[in-house]
Amino acid sequence: MDTKRFRVVGVRDEDADDYHLYVTNLSREEFFPADLAQIYRCRWEVELLFRELKTQYDLDEFDTSNEHVVKILLYAALLSLLVSRDLLDLVTEQADDELVFPPERWAATFRSHAPHPPRTR
Repeated sequence: MDTKRFRVVGVRDEDADDYHLYVTNLSREEFFPADLAQIYRCRWEVELLFRELKTQYDLDEFDTSNEHVVKILLYAALLSLLVSRDLLDLVTEQADDELVFPPERWAATFRSHAPHPPRTR
């Protein structure tokens, strides 16, 4: 039998008047609760970026085995994501404070107006 030791860390979210709970194996001496909250917040952002790249920019469906084509498609997807996020920032700056445009909805809107590249074989 194998056992693992984890700790549960709760960090209070003042805005939501709630707690965020994290299960981790990181040591309490090296990682304080606020550090864990920041690490997991960043990790979640990375997960959302990869989900957006897969769903909006077809990063999970390369129809080629040519390494150079794969790199080009990957760079194109990353550049599209950067342009999309910059435009979202500009729109958000100019919009009313009440207007909320979630990044995934924005990505779908942005992608719907961008032509799809032809499939490669």
